[in-house]
Amino acid sequence: MNKLQKDCTYPLDYWQLDNSKQQEIDKLCPVEKNNLKFDFAGLYKFIYKAPVILYNGKDFQLTLGMFKNIQDNQNIQNNEDKQDNDVESGFTIYGGDIFLSIVRNNIVEDQIFLADNHIYLADYAVDYQRYFISQEGEVYTLYLAEVEEGIFPMLWKHYKIDNKKMKFVLQDMLLNTIVGVQYQIIYPNQFNVISNQPATKIDSQELKSCEDEYDKEEYHSCYIDVYNHYNNRLKQKINLLNKKNNTIKKSYSKLQQNMASDCLMLSPPVSGNTDIDPYLSKVMFCLIQNYKQEITNIEKQLAH
Repeated sequence: MNKLQKDCTYPLDYWQLDNSKQQEIDKLCPVEKNNLKFDFAGLYKFIYKAPVILYNGKDFQLTLGMFKNIQDNQNIQNNEDKQDNDVESGFTIYGGDIFLSIVRNNIVEDQIFLADNHIYLADYAVDYQRYFISQEGEVYTLYLAEVEEGIFPMLWKHYKIDNKKMKFVLQDMLLNTIVGVQYQIIYPNQFNVISNQPATKIDSQELKSCEDEYDKEEYHSCYIDVYNHYNNRLKQKINLLNKKNNTIKKSYSKLQQNMASDCLMLSPPVSGNTDIDPYLSKVMFCLIQNYKQEITNIEKQLAH
């Protein structure tokens, strides 16, 4: 994700350069149209009438379909107005969702969103998602936003298939929200902040203001400062408690993982279009509340 963000950010004078210079810069970005080939027209033509079987095993099948369920694909075939779905005539479908399904005995057991074409975000941005399926059956998706400044990776996800439970199991995610900060989630119990920005100390007034205005449906840049504040306070309190108590030591890493496991039970974002901010806001709010409660518990122990 860091390398993609670095290689796919345009220089400040990009739009003033001639076409040949822009193409040289484009080649540096692995997901640019000149490098990573993703033939949506061919893919849509391949799957839009009915799901296509990618894997036909003894116990289940993996199918690739254009809409969320088999019935939707059947409806396309029965639709008298073919204008919006006539892929064979060369019509380009924008925003056509592509799903991967686990099918057993003709029943869809589980399904994940893999990819789509450009989705209009605003006058200055579009977004889209790409995917890769390894030979081992592991699934990777990457959601990107394309703006004037370049192409930015926003959400990376990694799945494995549990062929006993017939489920796609999300293993880990990377989320980007603000420049220089990533959130790494490794299931079931790891939440890590990866930052190349200098740590900023939030004062008490800013802390109160940000907490008072905390919105679980949006993400604001001050949230990371509030999170770091209580995370650091928790570490300090644990150190003080461990110095006081020489027999039983409290482990920050174990405690943090226990708290994270509760918060990571929230449903992960399906894609990056509207899902990342509310998800991240809710997870961080959950962790902050857990940190504050544990800090209070430790302070009571220190008082005795």
